[in-house]
Amino acid sequence: MSKKMINSSPNRFGIDFGTTRTVVAAGEKGNYPVCSFSWKGDIKEYIPSLIAVDRGRPCFGWEAAALINRPDVTTLRSLKRFAGRLRPEDPVDLGQGVSFSMLELLTLFLSHVRRMVTKHSNLNIDRKTPLEVMVAVPANANSNQRFITLEAFRQAGYTVLGAMNEPSAAAVEFLHRYLKNLGPKSPKRYVVIYDLGGGTFDTSVIGMAGKGHDVIANEGLAQLGGNDFDEIILDMVLETIGVAKSDLTPSETVRMLEECRERKEGLKPNTRKMVVDVGTVLTDTDPVVLETGQIYERCAPLIRRSLSAVQTLVEKLAQTDIGPLEGPGLAAVYLVGGSTAFPPVARHLRELFGTKVKNSPFPHAAPAIGLAIMADPKNQIQVREAVSRYFGIWREREQDKVFDPVFFKKQEVGTENERQTVVRQYRPLHNIGRLRYLECSTLGSAGEPEGDITVWRDIYFPYDPGLADQKNLKGVPITVCPDLSSQEVVETYDYDTQGIVHVDIENRTSGYRRHFRLTPGNG
Repeated sequence: MSKKMINSSPNRFGIDFGTTRTVVAAGEKGNYPVCSFSWKGDIKEYIPSLIAVDRGRPCFGWEAAALINRPDVTTLRSLKRFAGRLRPEDPVDLGQGVSFSMLELLTLFLSHVRRMVTKHSNLNIDRKTPLEVMVAVPANANSNQRFITLEAFRQAGYTVLGAMNEPSAAAVEFLHRYLKNLGPKSPKRYVVIYDLGGGTFDTSVIGMAGKGHDVIANEGLAQLGGNDFDEIILDMVLETIGVAKSDLTPSETVRMLEECRERKEGLKPNTRKMVVDVGTVLTDTDPVVLETGQIYERCAPLIRRSLSAVQTLVEKLAQTDIGPLEGPGLAAVYLVGGSTAFPPVARHLRELFGTKVKNSPFPHAAPAIGLAIMADPKNQIQVREAVSRYFGIWREREQDKVFDPVFFKKQEVGTENERQTVVRQYRPLHNIGRLRYLECSTLGSAGEPEGDITVWRDIYFPYDPGLADQKNLKGVPITVCPDLSSQEVVETYDYDTQGIVHVDIENRTSGYRRHFRLTPGNG
């Protein structure tokens, strides 16, 4: 990473809003340095994705990190995970009487990132110059998380050039760094990205052909990352000192988790013991010494879950014309995300893929660098993403409910300005349609949703023309109306290139329609 002042005034960036760290990379005459930041006389390579409340005042990033050990300060970590399960308008309570909607809170944090870039970075930026950014989201992110992330960037004053899945951005960085001079006779045809961050896990197979890259397949776990390792280490610490987690205040829990994270990130492959300084939170308590072998054993089930997702890719690809993930076609299994530095992760992967496993030299920054490369129009790189989750709706079939998958996993989203559109057409039997949507990671043998499931908020549409002007239909009883079979209803689903799902529902016979952007149903 370059810490010197960049003399030109770049305005195109890649920003990876992470669970633990937010990283910014810039384009500089064909180079893509990671931005560094000056804070209290120190040089920082990232911005902590932290929010703290000090006497009713919200603080962000390094200021929040400096306050974390004060018992009178409340702190929120893992904001990114909240974006996966809350609607934009849902409140997030920060304590001390401070509350913001999910969208407002993320906008405030990204506004802080913008100030850090323009005022405290190693970039020579004209403050009037608009910041144009490529943005990353987890490959397994649901439609709502994608919307909140992109909308928060826009409301924070950025010009959003586009969005990419995080492993796809990391693949761009890998290909630019290692394979930019790949010849047409090279046998290397694809790379596997293993992306284990602070809060999410994604794995993708990216095909490569010149300046075009196709996402062949991906799998992911929305609630698996380094934070979960931190929770296990905290459990072990509390077991050692005989304290129940329920006895900790929310502030103490956050401070203890941050202490565990810092100790975890200091582990090396040959480290045998971890010392957790409990006294920074619980006064008059001696440091706790944990055997790393026991930590790795307790964390092994989580790592195996990630490997199981990789194995799912392997098995599915073996049944296609791509064939097994072995031999000269596989360029590498590329490890990105800060949690890949956790020693047992690479060890488990090498047991499967041997010398094909390659650690990114910038595990925290690879997606941001890839985004900056994509933001540079001189590179003319095209990445064709794929739908990463099944999206569908429960339908009535006689006396049963069946799942109708509208968008299928791995269905190609397309190049820029292309979208996926699916139409459903039917004649209703009820006065009101209550449409129940969900996203899921897998389908069972009978086509039922399985795996990682996100339930969406129900939407209501008036099939009965007499209810067309009624805005709130939740309180209206749903009744069978055979005479409504004369009405033709059309649902038009749109999956845009940023992974956000919209639906237009039209009563074509009576000539009225409503538009919905789909959001989660659970708070």
